[in-house]
Amino acid sequence: MDNIKLLEYSKKNPEPALDRHYMFIEKHKNLDLYVKKIKEIKELLIAIKKIKNKKEAKKVLEGLFGDLDKQLTGYANYSEFGCFINACDITMEDAKKDISVLKEVTFLYLDNRELNDIVPTEWIQALLDNNSSRQKGANGENKLIDILKKKGFKLTKSLEEFQKSRKAVARFSSGSKDFSNQAVNIKFGTNFGKKTQGKALDLIIKNGEDIYFLEAKHMNTGGGGQNQGILELIELIRMKPQKSNYHFVSFLDGIFFDKYFKETKKKKNKTQKQIKDIAKYLKKNKNNYFINTAGFEELFG
Repeated sequence: MDNIKLLEYSKKNPEPALDRHYMFIEKHKNLDLYVKKIKEIKELLIAIKKIKNKKEAKKVLEGLFGDLDKQLTGYANYSEFGCFINACDITMEDAKKDISVLKEVTFLYLDNRELNDIVPTEWIQALLDNNSSRQKGANGENKLIDILKKKGFKLTKSLEEFQKSRKAVARFSSGSKDFSNQAVNIKFGTNFGKKTQGKALDLIIKNGEDIYFLEAKHMNTGGGGQNQGILELIELIRMKPQKSNYHFVSFLDGIFFDKYFKETKKKKNKTQKQIKDIAKYLKKNKNNYFINTAGFEELFG
């Protein structure tokens, strides 16, 4: 399949604004545990506030700080106090390591923030929703695997199973004896990870005699981190495959794909140079692809 035509096909078939594979609609399964933890922290803070200036309660105060220290575990991240600790340019781990630091940040919190015993589940869920993007790491891989499964591809976990199957897919994994960079490089004669501090690609796909090595990125907005991701995708298609049946595939989904390739009449900028580089490397390496979801469906249709 012509890689330039497939890129144009991808441009003409934009990404949906909403993609269920990247959405976290259900309430967090551990919401009750977050509520319980935050309530316990608030009760301790209220108690500390009541007795912090009473000399005769010094021993009790020390005990309360000891209890507060024990409460600063995972589910405390989304408490008001946990967020305040971050606002003080330290982590909960920093506060837990030194009781004097914990005391100081606690007194700062009590002096500068309102304190009550209300624990609204809706704002805890809102904080969890706001940080849901951090959980999207494997969602792109899962999405592509789901698409491939519907097309008759088998998800394999061993190299032997992968090789025996005519249509197969596997995840790159640093902890895998079969699909780590080293294992893949030895088996297929590639050199992944040597210029990227061991960073692995995402998927390896077999379709008949053809082998596809795929890097997946999901982006909805531009920016520094996204620019680095684009450069990684460009670097992959810049590489010349070692064999005629090998393909290096850069997959980009999310509405940023459409914004990125949208024609503009502005003067030359970084994005336009990158787009020219993509076209240049695709023309040079006809086995490689730069595609979105529609292009992926077409490539493995």
